Amino acid sequence: MEEVLNVLPISIKYEIQRIGSSGILTEIRLRVGRKCIIYISNKEIILEYIVVMKDLLDILVKVSSNSIYAIQNDLNQGFVTIKGGHRIGICGEVVIDNGKIKNIKNINSMNIRIARQIIGCSDKVLPHIVDSKNFSNTLIISPPGCGKTTMLRDIIRQLSQGIPNLHVAGVNIGVIDERGEIASVHNGTPGLDVGMRTDVLTNVPKSIGIEMLVRSMGVKIIATDEIGSDADIDAIKYAALSGVGLVFTMHGRSIEDVYKKDCIKSVIKEGLFDNIIILSNENGPGTIKKIHKMNKIEMEVV
Repeated sequence: MEEVLNVLPISIKYEIQRIGSSGILTEIRLRVGRKCIIYISNKEIILEYIVVMKDLLDILVKVSSNSIYAIQNDLNQGFVTIKGGHRIGICGEVVIDNGKIKNIKNINSMNIRIARQIIGCSDKVLPHIVDSKNFSNTLIISPPGCGKTTMLRDIIRQLSQGIPNLHVAGVNIGVIDERGEIASVHNGTPGLDVGMRTDVLTNVPKSIGIEMLVRSMGVKIIATDEIGSDADIDAIKYAALSGVGLVFTMHGRSIEDVYKKDCIKSVIKEGLFDNIIILSNENGPGTIKKIHKMNKIEMEVV
């Protein structure tokens, strides 16, 4: 949380601290010419402070250590991740060149999403993923802000450390942390606990990272966040055929959303995933809405 407060302009930081709520800050919405809005434990709070363009520019300068050019590639993807795994999404005027985003200028709004590590949040799903003898390939589905990255992080941590109550020994896990949200690597060191047997690749496309881990690290399980491209799917198939276990996430609200994406539908039909876990925000982020046991009777988690 301090990482976020440290990049905010003093005026906005003061307004947030002044509230003094005991709840959990999850989002900060900044829109030029409008009041700052924050979300604490899913409750919207409108601050009196009106955001100006300089506020957004000051945040970018701090995030980039006075060199916005250094984070240009991240900005072209629509967001930048800072230490702690917190994601700052941006909107503005998009510059397209030959069908690709060349720049985003005249930035007019930001959404700062606060990352949290919740130790033990995966306890309810782990018995469906692993036992003393078998590991089940798992896909976690949820809309943005419903805790899929937090859930994935804790699954990685527990599988890496070992789970005594399930008689599961720790295994070597490879993580492709493309945007730094899972492990929050800073200067080469993970800032969040992803387990003692976990190897992390950062700043690399998922499709390339998966192949790198299979070829070079001898991992038992590969995990990454927000799959979806055809290149991702090809790499997933490569990993599965190499005998590596899979734990991934993607955006969606239901299994029907999954089946609308042809590339994902193909790997499910091929039996690459044993579980599809649906998360929602019904009782707060990380609510387990349903667990689909593929090729078996679906089991609803109450």
